[in-house]
Amino acid sequence: MNTITDDITIVIPSYNEESYIYETLYSISKQSGFTKKIRVIIADANSTDDTLEKISEADRDFKNLKIQIIEGGPVGVARNRGAKIVKTPYILFMDADSILMEDDILWRVIHIKEKYDIISCKQKSTTNSLLPKITWKIFEFTRKIMPEAFCTGCFFFISKKKFDELGGFDETLNNSEDFWLSRKVEKKKFKIIDRYAGQDERRFQKMGYFKFFKILILNYWHKNNIEWFKKDVGYWESYE
Repeated sequence: MNTITDDITIVIPSYNEESYIYETLYSISKQSGFTKKIRVIIADANSTDDTLEKISEADRDFKNLKIQIIEGGPVGVARNRGAKIVKTPYILFMDADSILMEDDILWRVIHIKEKYDIISCKQKSTTNSLLPKITWKIFEFTRKIMPEAFCTGCFFFISKKKFDELGGFDETLNNSEDFWLSRKVEKKKFKIIDRYAGQDERRFQKMGYFKFFKILILNYWHKNNIEWFKKDVGYWESYE
């Protein structure tokens, strides 16, 4: 495998992620092909649990990562704050509970970066439960058939230049700020690679599968009405 010479910074918003952030950072540290330290910016929204301790532990354990913690906030705000201080040509936005399931994901993305404006990967459950597996399959099918680009914050790769051109994430939105940003590019300039980022079922357990699908359907129905996405539909925890 050729080595990666391009610099990339990974931006992760966090809030009370003590159960997940270490494993997320571990999966990043296992990425192959890098000749330089992988920069990681974690925009933390004043976590009240042991998130910061877990990040410090990861910083000690994973010598190929260069971790920086900054002030976060609501998800869109946190991602924009992280992107603002990125000095590398490319940014990968991830969630604090996203696990890179294969060690060549970033290598594959870097080697097709010139062809696309935004690159994502597939998502699947990190558990063996049937319902989460089915849910993510339905979600991926939805992304595939949609006429516009649909990238999620679980894995959102974009050049710093294109991100700035598009104006970043809309901080007025209560959810789906990733979808609204990604749909600004042509579908032919959007790529979902055949690799996976895993997430567990905590979001489904918290809100219930019925509510998750209800939000998904309503969001699609209102996909051309940006005011809808400014409403609080209970998708994210409070950052207060």
